[in-house]
Amino acid sequence: MIKKSWPFIIGLTLLAGCQNAEPKEESKPSTAQKEEKAPTKTKTNKSFPYPNLLAESEQSFALLVIGDQDIPLEDNKKITEKVNDILSLPELEMAQTAYPELNIKTEQAYILFDQAGVIFQNLKELTTYLEENKPN
Repeated sequence: MIKKSWPFIIGLTLLAGCQNAEPKEESKPSTAQKEEKAPTKTKTNKSFPYPNLLAESEQSFALLVIGDQDIPLEDNKKITEKVNDILSLPELEMAQTAYPELNIKTEQAYILFDQAGVIFQNLKELTTYLEENKPN
């Protein structure tokens, strides 16, 4: 009986010894990977009721468009150069239901956002505003 148990005991000892012999090193990401994953500091307004409408970075704007447009804003280069996110809602009632705290009154509305909140609301002057004002 003892002769049969020795291979088993030796096998367990070797197995246990191999597992504890070399401590596993945790893989550390390279500095390039660390830089990619580093969060960017943003000036988001945590008290703004609709953070999904805010611009993602300091170098861009976000735009909420309410109502049908004759010419798609995506085709206007003056707007798309500085506005990264454009959300369109076809009806005023949808916008008022989804975003009641914005107090939207007109059927055709263009609301520009930076990282803090609403900064501009007027289509006629929107392109002029974007040309004159750069994102922070």
